[in-house]
Amino acid sequence: METTSGTPPETAREAARRRSRRTTVAVTSLSAAVMTLDATVVNVALAEIGGEFAAPLAHLQWVVNGYTLAFAALLLTAGSLSDRFGRRGAFAAGMAVFTLASLACALAPGSGWLVAARIVQGAGAAFVFGTGPALIAGAHAGLPASARRAAMGVFAAGGAAAAALGPLVGGVLVEFAGWRSLFLVNLPVGALAIVCVLLWTLPQPRAGTGRTDAAGAVLAVGLLFALNYGLLTGSGQGWGRPDAVAALAALPVLLTAFLLVERARGREAMLDLSLFRIPTFVGAVGLSFAARVTGFGMFPFLILWLTGVVGLGPLQVGLVLLLVPAGIVLLAPLGGVAARLLPVRALMALGMALIGTGLAWAALALDPGQGWGAVAPGLVLVGVGAGVITPHMMDLAVSVVPPERAGMASGTANTFFPLGTAVGVAVFGALVSAVVGARVDEPGRVAAGDFGGLSGAAAAAAREAYVDGLALVLLAASATAFACALSSLWLIRARDAHGGGAAGPR
Repeated sequence: METTSGTPPETAREAARRRSRRTTVAVTSLSAAVMTLDATVVNVALAEIGGEFAAPLAHLQWVVNGYTLAFAALLLTAGSLSDRFGRRGAFAAGMAVFTLASLACALAPGSGWLVAARIVQGAGAAFVFGTGPALIAGAHAGLPASARRAAMGVFAAGGAAAAALGPLVGGVLVEFAGWRSLFLVNLPVGALAIVCVLLWTLPQPRAGTGRTDAAGAVLAVGLLFALNYGLLTGSGQGWGRPDAVAALAALPVLLTAFLLVERARGREAMLDLSLFRIPTFVGAVGLSFAARVTGFGMFPFLILWLTGVVGLGPLQVGLVLLLVPAGIVLLAPLGGVAARLLPVRALMALGMALIGTGLAWAALALDPGQGWGAVAPGLVLVGVGAGVITPHMMDLAVSVVPPERAGMASGTANTFFPLGTAVGVAVFGALVSAVVGARVDEPGRVAAGDFGGLSGAAAAAAREAYVDGLALVLLAASATAFACALSSLWLIRARDAHGGGAAGPR
């Protein structure tokens, strides 16, 4: 039987599925790019935000950290809730929250408002980014695996391209339209994504109705909040503050409670702790975390050096920072070729060693009288190293677990990406504040890259103190990268590959 248009019913249904698949891939990939952009573009505007609001270093760190903290804390929970209540609805709700929070960021009257809006923005982004791969997988159910992998590749490419272009896009917007434009551009994208996913994609069956691990989610958020609040408040306003001491003192209690709850929940846990008995999985998650700590945790302080000491404008800063993610975009597609030439653990060690070498180069090249060109070769090496390891981190995580745990493994590794950035910003901020605080009269201003009002010997001393603090940050990041290079040779093992999963490491 045919429809009134003369199209066989089966063909019409297939056309609808094809349209749904294409829309799903396009919308989720565009959304992944926007989520990634919002994690990076704001770095370029830190100096302008700090100047307009007279914001202390702790607030500037939270403008970056608040987004990534909420994002990391909710990724696993977002996946669980989307399975239970529907992926399209979870995606659309997350995008609505993200879009409204973007408007709140653009209208922020002060740094406190901006930080709060960024936290809400990160929460919405977790549901968008965390649900995207599941939507793609559901849309390609019943098709050859190659079709699903190609779609996932487009999704990943969206994030990688955004990471590469983020500093440049941010620099252009801040230079010509002001920092508030960084958030206004999200409004039409968010509205379009919501309409497309609700109207032009097909409903997907719910994966299950298991209980949500609410206790685990609450404890995870509390643990991450206490960690970041303690580090940021202590580094920016003094380690003796009662709230900083209380937050850090709560960490052992929260961590213990989280581990006990997750163990008791067993297979319904938000995080299956048995995965951490697999050495290669530990290595993959650890490298995801360390790559962000070393490669992205130092970005805000490098940006403040470029603006406050070197004197570059936002657009120039964006062009300089393009040196790092450009390496990822150029080399990541060659990961499969490289894996045929060298064992994956050797590639991971090589990549982390290149990152460590680049960071050390930049640290040793820093000088108050030098321009950005002195550190450029080091930044290129960091980008090359990141390009070597990026294609393999997620594959390592999912190839060594049972197939039914691949989603949880992917979610766990994804969670440690933004968490690494958040912890890196907090720890490196503490290092910069410690160095500057011991040598200048106004450490809060100088640590935030604000040298206005200083002249003569005072200005020279402040710039030298900041450069020394940044050099210490880069050396610490370099040492971490080299330690991870050695650890990858020990942890990543071919025998960990799961028989039912993808081909494992060799």
